[in-house]
Amino acid sequence: AKPLQLERPPETSRLLAMPTSSTRIAPEHKAPSQKTIGRVNQLLIERYGARQPLVREPLDGLILIILSQATNDINCDRAFSSLRATFPTWDEVLGADVAQVADAIRSGGLANQKAARIQAILRQIKDESNDLNLDWMHDASTAECREYMAKFHGVGPKTIACVLVFFLGKAAFPVDTHVHRVTKRLGWIRPNANADEAHRVLEALIPDSCKLDLHVNFISHGRAVCRAEGNGGPKCGACLLRKLCAYGKLTAKDSPSEKPPSSTRFHGTDFFVTLESTPKEPQA
Repeated sequence: AKPLQLERPPETSRLLAMPTSSTRIAPEHKAPSQKTIGRVNQLLIERYGARQPLVREPLDGLILIILSQATNDINCDRAFSSLRATFPTWDEVLGADVAQVADAIRSGGLANQKAARIQAILRQIKDESNDLNLDWMHDASTAECREYMAKFHGVGPKTIACVLVFFLGKAAFPVDTHVHRVTKRLGWIRPNANADEAHRVLEALIPDSCKLDLHVNFISHGRAVCRAEGNGGPKCGACLLRKLCAYGKLTAKDSPSEKPPSSTRFHGTDFFVTLESTPKEPQA
């Protein structure tokens, strides 16, 4: 296969139609240097904290990430906890009626679809290895784990990357909607890059040592500051990455500096990661 070529748009500014009353300028795409990536990573760590994965059962991770599709973290956690409470083993999930599995994960949304998908994956694993244990993945290479999970229906690059980084402690860079939006505005990927292209480009571009922190902190930053147009839009005046951001540079005149919202401070831990160091408080 031919290596992916990073395309650079014309030097003249291009305009994108956005769902707002004003026209937004599309940032120029230019692959960042490793120094720039490191600087962005450090700034986000200082703001949101550094993280390390909890290495856990990869099959638990695979099922959990499937449950996380098209829902929020709270509902995903509820669905997973309910599934394990109703069926303590994966063999019991496989042997149950699909309607019972769907009922157990109802809080996670798309219950019927996810229940059928989960049972199909469990059945495929059981048919191939005669058990429901993926612990061999801990000692396997990243490439071997990625190839194995890619054969399951409904398991795409994001799901695979999440299992790798959050449950196996292997280097991977999942691209969710927040990561996709933030990296587009930074100019790290093409303005019209889809999720598959973003995964390929960013996986190769970002150093392994930065992948976990950048993924989690891009999500935090995307929720609090670099917001979607339908959710209030980006707060470029409060963005600590503004000087390193293609979009931020283009909107500098229209976005006066402002204090970062206090809600961006990281509190506690979530289901996937634990806090490795305490984030620094923003300067007054």
